[in-house]
Amino acid sequence: MPRYPVFVVGSPRSGTSALVDVLLAAGYSGFREGMLLSLMHGLDEQVERHFRTFTQPSDQVLISRVDKDELKGRLFRAFREVAEAHNTAAPWFDKTGNPDMILTIPILRRLWPEGVFVFARRRGIENVVSRLRKFPGHGFDYHCRDWARNMWAWRQVRGGLPAEVRTEVDQQDMIGRPEAVADRLAALLGLPPERHAALVRTMRQGRPQQTEAGSAARRLSLETAGWDGGQVELFRQHCASEMAAYGYTMDESYGTA
Repeated sequence: MPRYPVFVVGSPRSGTSALVDVLLAAGYSGFREGMLLSLMHGLDEQVERHFRTFTQPSDQVLISRVDKDELKGRLFRAFREVAEAHNTAAPWFDKTGNPDMILTIPILRRLWPEGVFVFARRRGIENVVSRLRKFPGHGFDYHCRDWARNMWAWRQVRGGLPAEVRTEVDQQDMIGRPEAVADRLAALLGLPPERHAALVRTMRQGRPQQTEAGSAARRLSLETAGWDGGQVELFRQHCASEMAAYGYTMDESYGTA
């Protein structure tokens, strides 16, 4: 049996949906969108805040007699029960693309010690361009901040994950180097050789979701993204540090690696 559950995380418009297609081709089951388990991050923060505010050194205060970690464990196990009740066919995956889900990974590790994690990433320039077309209801500033927060969140948790339970997949590699991506995914998931071929075939035949023909593979620069001077400045302000942290460039070369 391949390793599971598989948690696909990362910024929207970074290839998370394409990875769902790849996992389905590899024999996994799951929902195209999860969006449930990330709730645990906010719940964890709320419990911590509540106990800090109201715990007192008195036996006459109920909360002071409650074991905080035991309470959180009970709450989080309810999420595991619900997730497994709706993912009855093994092996299964969850795809949730937001920073809260990435920050939930330490909790997910406790609930599913056997789970593995795939971080989908894409350079900020192309990601923000795609987001603006797909989600015009959010402004430029929001998309820059959200991309950066997803990338920052992964860097916070990545170091605490053993190398054998995680991998990163750049959308450009899914398009240009599907064999290499398939090698990494097959090794992470423990797939048999015949499944490896299905991964490559799916990545070659399909493409990450595109807002227009050819947009998934297109490499831009700050000069060719179509942004005005104010937008370029906002992008630099919010995204430059994460761009550098991942080895991304500001020109058509895409990355330094």
